Amino acid sequence: MYRCVAYNELMKDAWDRLASSKGTVFHSTAFRHILLSSFGYECRYHAVVDNEDRICALIPLAAGRNLGLTRAAVALPFVNYADICAISEEAFRFAIGAIERLQAELRLGYIELRLKAQHMGGSGWSAQLQHHTFVLPLSEDEQQVLALSSSSNRNHVRKVYKNDWFAVSYDPGHLESFYRVYVLRMKQLGSPAPDIRFFKRFFEYMPEHTVLLTVLDKQSGNIVGGMLLLASPSNATLYYPYGANLAEYNNRYVNNFMYWEAIRFGIRNGFSYLDLGRSQTGSGTYKYKEQWGAAAKQLQYMVYGGEGNQSGAPDRQKLGLLVELWKIAPRFITDYAGKKLIKYVMP
Repeated sequence: MYRCVAYNELMKDAWDRLASSKGTVFHSTAFRHILLSSFGYECRYHAVVDNEDRICALIPLAAGRNLGLTRAAVALPFVNYADICAISEEAFRFAIGAIERLQAELRLGYIELRLKAQHMGGSGWSAQLQHHTFVLPLSEDEQQVLALSSSSNRNHVRKVYKNDWFAVSYDPGHLESFYRVYVLRMKQLGSPAPDIRFFKRFFEYMPEHTVLLTVLDKQSGNIVGGMLLLASPSNATLYYPYGANLAEYNNRYVNNFMYWEAIRFGIRNGFSYLDLGRSQTGSGTYKYKEQWGAAAKQLQYMVYGGEGNQSGAPDRQKLGLLVELWKIAPRFITDYAGKKLIKYVMP
């Protein structure tokens, strides 16, 4: 009844219709364009079609080399999770079987799926369970949403507004200033950052879905933090996948201000949920997001290396030395090298 076929441009409209009805903004062909043009990944997108060539499931695989130089495919790099978009359980199960076959056919060391709501397993699959995402329900009443927070978080939100330290902007013209903050913060965390053109392409290919929220220090007028927010009308969710702030402003609760302004934006624009993004279990960001009253949802990063194949994604805990070296390396090295290395991280 079903077949797995490689993506081609004739599928674009049908692909996007299924993505917009059953998937998220990350399943769209616009996001595919951003990934491929920014990082040079191989397009290994496939579709499950029925006997009338109707698309019944989406398999958005982007392939490249990882840090160990193993050929791998991920659905999707630079995305916290992307459940398999399918019209039925039967189409979903066929897609999983097709992915197993693609691993061998495409000569990939492994394929990684990043799932939130779906569950799977079987021979050849292994699970990485160290990541959670946090989804905050929104309502029309701001105070009702704030009441979900811990008492200390509510106090910090009130204090930052009482002191009138910051202003919020939605001007995309602040992208370069935001990017400088982002690159600096990523270095402090031991991670490379993509070229600014990655973020610019969101405004080029997904302008109706992309929002840049920046925070300005009222005294200096400088950008001290920001979020690139992505609107996904299909599931009424506002996503926060990329963002950062200057650590020296933490004692002024800049994060509380930034998160609360994102919540207010989501409420004003009729979203039902704000996805606060990925954090590792027990980390500082995990605990911070938890205090907003957002429900922690464990993500399943499922890796398929084939029967008896032990290849897989590098153990990120073993990369600890590289992370520490990155933190102390001079910026003139990391700023340049990060743009080259980030594609191999497949974050």
